Amino acid sequence: MTRDGYRRKKLRYRRFEIENFKGIKSAVFDFGENGDARIFTLVGLNEGGKTTVLEAMHAFKPDVDAGTVVGGFKNTFVALRQAVPRSRIADFSGKVSVTATVELNEGDIETITEDFNELGIELEVGCIDTVFRFERYVSFKSGDPVRNLYSLDQKRIRVRTGKQRKFRALNKEEIEYCRDIFYHRIPSIAYFPTFVFDFPEKIFLSKRDGDAKNEFYRKLFQDILDYGGRGYKIESHIVKRVQKPDYVGVWAVFFSLFGSGGERDQITQVVDHAASVVTKVVYKKWTEIFGESVGNKEISIDWELEEGLKERDEKGREVDADVHDIFVRFRVKDGVDRFPVETRSLGFRWFFSFLLFTQFRAGREGAGPIVFLLDEPASNLHASAQQKLLESFPEIARKPHALVYSTHSHYLIEPKWLEQAYIVQNSASNESARIIDDSVFDDATVNIKVEKYKSFVNNDSAAISYFQPIADRLRVVPSKFDMIEPGLIVEGKSDYYLLEYFNTMYFSGDIRIYPALGAGTLSSIVALLKGWGKPVRIVLDSDRKGREEIERYKQLFVLGDGEIRELSEFFPGSLEIEEILSPEDKKELSSYLGKDGKCSKKDISRAFQEALAGGAKLRINSGTISRVKGGLAKAKAFVDAS
Repeated sequence: MTRDGYRRKKLRYRRFEIENFKGIKSAVFDFGENGDARIFTLVGLNEGGKTTVLEAMHAFKPDVDAGTVVGGFKNTFVALRQAVPRSRIADFSGKVSVTATVELNEGDIETITEDFNELGIELEVGCIDTVFRFERYVSFKSGDPVRNLYSLDQKRIRVRTGKQRKFRALNKEEIEYCRDIFYHRIPSIAYFPTFVFDFPEKIFLSKRDGDAKNEFYRKLFQDILDYGGRGYKIESHIVKRVQKPDYVGVWAVFFSLFGSGGERDQITQVVDHAASVVTKVVYKKWTEIFGESVGNKEISIDWELEEGLKERDEKGREVDADVHDIFVRFRVKDGVDRFPVETRSLGFRWFFSFLLFTQFRAGREGAGPIVFLLDEPASNLHASAQQKLLESFPEIARKPHALVYSTHSHYLIEPKWLEQAYIVQNSASNESARIIDDSVFDDATVNIKVEKYKSFVNNDSAAISYFQPIADRLRVVPSKFDMIEPGLIVEGKSDYYLLEYFNTMYFSGDIRIYPALGAGTLSSIVALLKGWGKPVRIVLDSDRKGREEIERYKQLFVLGDGEIRELSEFFPGSLEIEEILSPEDKKELSSYLGKDGKCSKKDISRAFQEALAGGAKLRINSGTISRVKGGLAKAKAFVDAS
C-alpha cells in the first residue's frame, strides 16, 4: 500500500512562525508533516493570548468572504502594521512577521506551471520545491512603518521566455509574478471571532454592484444549493428567469409579463429545495446536539421581486430601470407562524450562523482549501451542548480543510485531539491573581507563549495522568454534582491511542479509556479514586516492569484482581500493547507513515493517533480486528464489574 491513499489532494499549511505580533515575541504553530490531523485546539485562560495567535494566523491570508461579514482585515499589511507590540508603538524598530511553511503536491505544481505558462514564462522541470516558506512582514524604524514586504523561499526556480534556449534566474518583474502566483494558491484563512451576526432581512440573488455584504450572502445561498446536490445555480435557474429578454421593461410592464409566464413555479421549486436543505442540516444538528425535538419547525425561504435601482442615461438623467431584482428572506416556521431569523434567541442565532458559515462554506463547489479559525466557539452554550458540538467539527475540517479553535472550556476539549493541542499562556499574567488584576498588567511585560500539549505534559513534574495537566491549566474544579465515570486506566498515551482507535472504530466507543504517564506513575490516580470512593480499573503491560508495578500497587493500595490486571489477560500472548498487531499490520502502518523500515512503538502510536484524530480507517488485518474486539469485550466486562 502506498501513502497516496491517505494523503490530502490539495496544497496545505505545515506551520506558522509568528514574530513581534502584538504580545507574541516568537511562537510556532505546527500543523504536522503529513496532514492527516485536521483539527487543532488552543487551550488557555482568558487574557492568555489565544485570540492573538488566531489573529496572527489570519493576518497571513485573510479570507475575503469571511472578512466581509464578520469584519477584520482584508489587507494583510494593514493587519501587520497595526500589530506592533502596544508598549512599543512609539519607538519599535524591527519587523512584525508571519511566516507560513507550505507543502505542494504534484497537482499543485502542474497548476502553478500552467499559471506561469499563461504569462509566457516556461519553468524548468523539477525546479519547484514542494515544501517552501512564505513570509509576510512589515519593517519599522522608531515606530514608523518603513516597508511592506513579502518573501518567497523558492530559490531553485529557473525560467525562460520568448526564444531563449537556456533557463535562467527570475528577473525583478518575474519575482513579483512568482510571489503572486504562489500566494494566490495558498489556502485562505477564515477567521470567525463570533457567530452572532447581523443576518440580513433581504438577500438579493440578482447582483447589485458595490454591496459586498449581500454578495457574501448570495454566495452562501449558492453554497446551500450546491450542498443539495441537484446542480441548481442562482444565475441560470433563478436570475435569468426573472431577467429574461422577453420581460425587459419598466416595473409595471415587467410585473404584468412575469405574472403571466411560467417561471414562478420553477423559481419556487429551487428556493424550496434550498429551504429543505437548510432545515435538514440545521434541525438535524440541533436535535443531535441539544437533544430537543424540533416538532414541526422548519426553515422557510420566501422570495419576492423588487423594482430595479434607477439608472442614469447618457445625459445623466435618472430613469427607471428596465431589468429588475429578486431577493430571498429566511424565516423560522413553526406551524402557521413565521419569524425572521434575526429576531430569534441568542442561542439559535449562534447555532444557525455557525452552520451556515462553516458547513455550507466547507462544501462550496470548486473551493480551494480553507483554514477555519474559531475563537471561543459555543461559549454561550451549556456544557452538554458544548461537548456534543465537538462532533460537528470533523465535518467542517474534512479534507482539504482544517480547523483551529480556541477555548477555555474543558467541555470543548476532545482527548483524541490532544496531540494537536497547544497550551497558550501569557507569562506576564499572574495565575493566582484575580481576574481584574489580569486586565491591567503592564503591556511591556506581555509575552504570549505557545507550547504543544505533549511538550507541556513532559515538562510538568506534577502531572499524574496525560489528561490532568489540561485540567490544571484551565483551573477545572470538580463541582458537588460531578461524577467520575468508570473507565479503564492504561499505562500511557500509546496504549490509549491504539485501544481508543479500535474502541471508536469497531466497538462503538463503549469503554472510557484514561491514559497515565507510565506503569510507575499511577499512585496518585489510585489514591484519588480511592479517596473519592470511585472504582479502580487498571491494565498494565505483561512485561517484567508491568508485573512488578501490579504487585506494588496491590500491596500499597490493597488492590485485588478485580481492580488491576495484566494486558495478556485481555489479549493472550501480548506482553506490550503493540504486540496485539500482526507483522502484516505493522508493515501496513509503516507504509501509512511513509517509512520503508521497521515500525517503532513511537511510530505505531503516531499512526493510530493521527488516524483517530482524522477519522481515517487504517488497513488492519481482519484477524487482528476480531482479536482486539474480543479483548475490548473482556475489558468492558472488567470495567462494568465496578
